[in-house]
Amino acid sequence: MKKLCLFLLAALLSYSAFTQSEKGHVYLKNGNVLKGKFQWLDGFTSLRMESDGNIWVFKADEIDKVLGKGASRQSRLETIPTPSGVFFRTELGVLAGNSQNSQPTPFSFTGSLNLVLVPRLSFGAGFGAEFLKETYLPAFLNLEYKFRPTWSSPYLFVKGGYLVPLEDSREIYGDVWPAYSSIWPGPGPVHSFGKLNPEGGILINPGIGYSHLFSPGFGMSVGFGYQFHRLQFTGEKDYQLDIDYNRLTVKLGFIFN
Repeated sequence: MKKLCLFLLAALLSYSAFTQSEKGHVYLKNGNVLKGKFQWLDGFTSLRMESDGNIWVFKADEIDKVLGKGASRQSRLETIPTPSGVFFRTELGVLAGNSQNSQPTPFSFTGSLNLVLVPRLSFGAGFGAEFLKETYLPAFLNLEYKFRPTWSSPYLFVKGGYLVPLEDSREIYGDVWPAYSSIWPGPGPVHSFGKLNPEGGILINPGIGYSHLFSPGFGMSVGFGYQFHRLQFTGEKDYQLDIDYNRLTVKLGFIFN
């Protein structure tokens, strides 16, 4: 019982120290700057400010940045909210597959313009280039959910759209594996199909990432996900062929607000 009381007392003191007010400057998005004591409330969703005998409470999305003297590194990292509005993300990476697949690590480049609906949720649209056996333009919609409405946070995302071919087929399709073995190949190619015309196909890309803003206007992110492509090809005499790509996406992103 004595140990339990000591533990509760230590936890209470730690909580009080963590939530105590700090002195500094609060920069609002409307251009005003307040100097005084501030304290974050409700898991950093609002801020209480005491300045010149007045007390204000601001929501996180009303604040541009907070600079506090003696503030801990964790406080500076976690308490600056993500700017609302519109942001642009450019991503570079690869679509990694089994080493025995044709095109084991195609390069992928995409850019998307995103609207912040609420501090944690954003929706956008984008396009780019992916270099499979042919070059494709991915056109997609993007939905993103952040775990915390701060400058540094993990996030979940899902992209869905269509791959538009940008060139004619440059390959003789004689190494096509069955759809069920697009990651783990079977015993050998199914047929030799010759040259076919690419028609494009759907893409689905869910995943998880981590983003960090270094300033209100610039940040970086890293993302990992699963991407599915179903590409369609046509040939003579109404011949049709579908090829499935199941890939792990590994991408580095640059964020501009």
